[in-house]
Amino acid sequence: MSEAQIQAFLDSKVSDCRAGYTCLKNKYDTTRSIPADAMCGAYAGGGSERASRIIYKVAQACGINPQVLLVTLQKEQGLITDSWPTSGQYRAAMGQGCPDTAACDSTYYGLFNQIQGAAWQFKRYANPPGTSKFFTWYAPGKTWNVRFHPNEACGTSPVLIENQATANLYYYTPYQPNSAAIGAGYGLGNSCSSYGNRNFYNYFVDWFGSTQRAYGPIVTGPSRDRVYLLNGGVKYPVATSTDLRALGAGLGGLQVVPATALDSLPTGRTLTRYVHDPRSGTLYLLELDGTKHRFVSSDQIALFGYAFSSYVNLEPSLIDAFPTGEDVGVFTTPSNDSGEVYYLDNGVQRYVYDTPAYAYAARGKSGYVATMDATAHSRIPRGATFFTPNTLVRGSSSGDVYLTTPTATIVHIPSFSLAAEFGATVYKVVPDATLSTSVISKSDLAPVVRCGSKDQYIAASGTLRQLSGNTGLATIGLSTAECAAFPTAGSVSAPVFVQVPGAPEIYVVTNGKLQHVRTQAQLATLNAGRPLVILGWQRATADAVGVTAPAIENGAFVQFDGTPEVYWYTEDKLRHVSDYASLVSLGGGRLPTISRLPSAFSGAYDYGDSIGGLPNVRENSFVQFTDAGEVYRFVEGELHHITDFATLLHLGEGRVPYIAALPRVAAPAFAVGSPIAARTPQPDGTFVQFAGYPEVYLVSGGKLRHVQRVETLIALGGGRVPSIRQLAPEERLGWLRGSSA
Repeated sequence: MSEAQIQAFLDSKVSDCRAGYTCLKNKYDTTRSIPADAMCGAYAGGGSERASRIIYKVAQACGINPQVLLVTLQKEQGLITDSWPTSGQYRAAMGQGCPDTAACDSTYYGLFNQIQGAAWQFKRYANPPGTSKFFTWYAPGKTWNVRFHPNEACGTSPVLIENQATANLYYYTPYQPNSAAIGAGYGLGNSCSSYGNRNFYNYFVDWFGSTQRAYGPIVTGPSRDRVYLLNGGVKYPVATSTDLRALGAGLGGLQVVPATALDSLPTGRTLTRYVHDPRSGTLYLLELDGTKHRFVSSDQIALFGYAFSSYVNLEPSLIDAFPTGEDVGVFTTPSNDSGEVYYLDNGVQRYVYDTPAYAYAARGKSGYVATMDATAHSRIPRGATFFTPNTLVRGSSSGDVYLTTPTATIVHIPSFSLAAEFGATVYKVVPDATLSTSVISKSDLAPVVRCGSKDQYIAASGTLRQLSGNTGLATIGLSTAECAAFPTAGSVSAPVFVQVPGAPEIYVVTNGKLQHVRTQAQLATLNAGRPLVILGWQRATADAVGVTAPAIENGAFVQFDGTPEVYWYTEDKLRHVSDYASLVSLGGGRLPTISRLPSAFSGAYDYGDSIGGLPNVRENSFVQFTDAGEVYRFVEGELHHITDFATLLHLGEGRVPYIAALPRVAAPAFAVGSPIAARTPQPDGTFVQFAGYPEVYLVSGGKLRHVQRVETLIALGGGRVPSIRQLAPEERLGWLRGSSA
């Protein structure tokens, strides 16, 4: 049995383990390396190994039929079929070192020690060369009296020990079943019944067939150069050594039979690994590990080099000897033992470069790698090597590094930092030949990728975000299939903001360059109320894109390093403010804050006309912008529109006041408040208060006099708090103010 067949056998005996227990099919144990001796070959310890692997390796090392080990595990502790085995069962799994009349030897505790120790013991019973002739009392070819039970009173009877295998059973379990035990099948006999060798026989025959078979189904004759499979009374010549390996993995080794027996059988058609189960009509490929795999289409059969009708019908006992594996899929390996794995992709075979590449290609598919006849394999066209997509590769004799895709296309990268923005950080130097069939994209990798006809994405911090709007960044166009391996997360729209992790500066992407956003207010304005998304770029990526002059918010005042000129930014242009009075005027009556910029950026902006000769705008000044009719009064840092001529005359104390003329271009420098509404005249001596304001005023001579103290208010009210008239707040700016009371 192969390791796969052993595992399949264990799986077939227990469907589900009870919660909290580990069945033998799922059991692992720690193994150790054991040197070869007269009984067994060397065992290479593998750390933690599965039970099926331990059974297979021990059987190979010691030359013991693994079926014997499986049956012994069952007859000693019931481990093959137990769905809730205990630690005690595993501790004495084979009964090795556990005599009926004494405690178990702790040297053999544990599944691995039990299996290896029992196999070693079975070989020792034959007294192989290099050992003593110790085991002689059940020597083959003689009749020996064998007890029925550990109780001597139960007696003995003679047994012909015909061969070493039978001798081994009685050395290991030195009792024969009495008639009551045999008559009970698997059940209980009487007080003199023993069951070990009876159960061994029952399990072996029930699970693996008769112990009396003369020879197996794979045979040859003396001095014959052909090997045959005996199937339904016909001998079928085996086509190739690869076919023989697959048959042998499922049906056992080659045996030489008498020429007369071989010649007495009719000869069938040549047999390959392409076989048929007539019960179900299923066509299978027999694999080198002793499993069978269903072909899913006639095209697939032809691809493997078989004529559709060339199969052989196998009898049930033969076809059932091969556990069923996954269907034949898209992965193949040639039968020349190269170990190479290929991926069938749109009519070509793509060499799968390594295990991670295979794992990616196998997602959502059958991962079975089918062995294909080398001749048939060579007829299929070769495509580009399949690398793990979104990794970096370089030919061993080249300096160019490429980003791989799921297709034949590879993309040249301008820098490792940009590749990292796409999530590509694994880098491999590969043989030149593995890149020779790849298709190199016409464009280098760029920060923005267009996948298919319209969807575009921007790469940052190892993922791609779907991008709407134009950034001006370099863009590469790829197919949807070529983009399939890129990790994506979320979306972003222009204007796009970028920051280098650990650095304070935030940039907006403008015309394909990075422009420093200098203030939170400016960032908020550019972001226009959207949820703020800032992409992270490596420093090298940002440097490669390039930084342009910082963004300047409208109304800001700037100065370039090394020069005295001050500029005011308005209407997307810098305007030189040519004199101090104009600067104070544009600052709303005070010297504004002036930012400094590197002189290298001075040529990056558009410039408008200079501004100079502006009048000094002070509190309560009247101003008007050229080519505009509105007149404003400057109060508390804001311009307030005087809505009617009568109010203007009132505020000018009976005449039109002096109105300072400002160029229209200066308008954005001033904040605009609420208009000045016409006031409601009040008689002198009236006390007034504007809704929402605490101040109380006395009307006197048509002006408002602020009453600053409560005592003054009471005195003016004739010894009591006078009645105070409430006025609308919008009238507040339409009154002239007198001296305080």
